[in-house]
Amino acid sequence: MDAAGVVGRLVSSRLTDNPRTARRLLEAAYTYVNLAGKVAPREGGIGAAISRFNGSVAKGIVDSFRHPERAAIVNVFMPCELLHALGVTPMFPEGISVYVACTRCPECFCEAAESRGIPESFCSYHKLMLGMSATEVMPSPAMVVNTTLACDANQVSFRAIAEGLGREGASGGDAGVPHVVIDVPEAVDGATVAYVAAQLRDLAAQLERTFGRELSMEALKAACRRSKQTLANVREFARRRGEATLPMTLTGELCVLIATHIMLGSPEALRFSWELLRELAGAPAASEGDVPRVFWVHTLPNWQKAMVEMFDDACRAELVGNDMAYDALGALDELDPEDPFDFMARRLVANSANGRSERRIDAALAEALAARADGVVIFGHWGCKQTQGLAQLGRRAFEAHGLPTLVLDGDGCDPRNVSDGQMVTRVAAFLEQLEDGREAEPLSA
Repeated sequence: MDAAGVVGRLVSSRLTDNPRTARRLLEAAYTYVNLAGKVAPREGGIGAAISRFNGSVAKGIVDSFRHPERAAIVNVFMPCELLHALGVTPMFPEGISVYVACTRCPECFCEAAESRGIPESFCSYHKLMLGMSATEVMPSPAMVVNTTLACDANQVSFRAIAEGLGREGASGGDAGVPHVVIDVPEAVDGATVAYVAAQLRDLAAQLERTFGRELSMEALKAACRRSKQTLANVREFARRRGEATLPMTLTGELCVLIATHIMLGSPEALRFSWELLRELAGAPAASEGDVPRVFWVHTLPNWQKAMVEMFDDACRAELVGNDMAYDALGALDELDPEDPFDFMARRLVANSANGRSERRIDAALAEALAARADGVVIFGHWGCKQTQGLAQLGRRAFEAHGLPTLVLDGDGCDPRNVSDGQMVTRVAAFLEQLEDGREAEPLSA
């Protein structure tokens, strides 16, 4: 058993009788990830850059566990420049759940949530987080904030955490913490942007009251400037992916996603975006790659050893992008960091995941073609109704443009819903199909 497996077993064994010990074990594991990132060599290539940023994400999780009074739970689409400007640590289910899965103990938390009435079919990312909250391994934050964008699981899980689901002595909202929901309408127009911006201004006032700090507008503008430069760097990175071959990993693609979402506006995300461009500048030409190039749609199962062995470091396929990481790039030129509330609101409204699924599919198709992908994987994460709904529409759209597409059912964090053998068989057959296509039509220089 590897070190992660040992930690996972210890966490599971302490969960019922000593949740604080279980929390400390997780803190120790993620502190190690942070330290590993700090000692990664500056000239260590893309792997070292990923390790450094991964360490920064791990540090955020540890800080939120140790100082929940300085933390707010947010969903992945929440503009976090406000939090970074105030020195508030964002806690987010998609990241925490993936880390717990990689620590080999997600099942006990998912089962804890199910025992408290959360359906088995519920999104595993949110279910796992609810189990961590209910068992008090994840401490109660000072505030909960989420958007209505894209994910309907938000509307259940974030309210339940705010109300103290399953915690001893909790009895609905009276035992909970402040909870703010940012409503994001589907219409992409000036009125919608103004409506969302007004909500974000109200949120800023609520954050000031909750954390007892005054928001510096200059600090907020600085965070938005970092955001815009980070997005600009990632847009350039995405544009140039079609010209180069780069050994990205599932975790690396997840890091790009986090850099353009929860960590957006932080110095760490900006530094990572510059490192991505630096590594791409020295990468071999795309024509020199000898494995199929795959564009990924939706979340990434980077905890799953079988998938890691196929995709990491371009072993059987080269990952050339993930649509969720690029969902805010379309409106970049219209974003003005000197008007921070409009900046954040406009980015939310223009997100490719906002509105009809065809909008997201069109954006993903454009990115896949620009990356010169040989094929597309649409990952049908357990419990995500939005992905299940767009999967076949997406497959038809991608294949109509010459991109073979695999709709791959799996789970981003709960191994109980995964059959490794079946997934490996399907992915292997798909990659063989792409390899045959590359031999028939070699990638031009």
